[in-house]
Amino acid sequence: MKAERRSDSSLLETVAARLHCDYLSDLRFPEKTGRARLVRVLEEIPWQAACLWEWNDALEYLLGGPPQETAEAARRKLIDGLHLLPRDR
Repeated sequence: MKAERRSDSSLLETVAARLHCDYLSDLRFPEKTGRARLVRVLEEIPWQAACLWEWNDALEYLLGGPPQETAEAARRKLIDGLHLLPRDR
């Protein structure tokens, strides 16, 4: 099933809803949602589905990463960074 975003939801809200998170802040603790599931949901969302600001916002919120110049780069940095997190985070 292809991930589609509702136009009235932000990227982070969409991801949280797909992972059945009670709170948006649950996304910051991958041990609650499962890092693999979080990465899978993000990989299902094409970079074109959100604007540059939303991808950079997700990158900063989830990893504390610096903004990127394109939505595609921000998405890739976010997914790659989640793959690199230590297992106990």
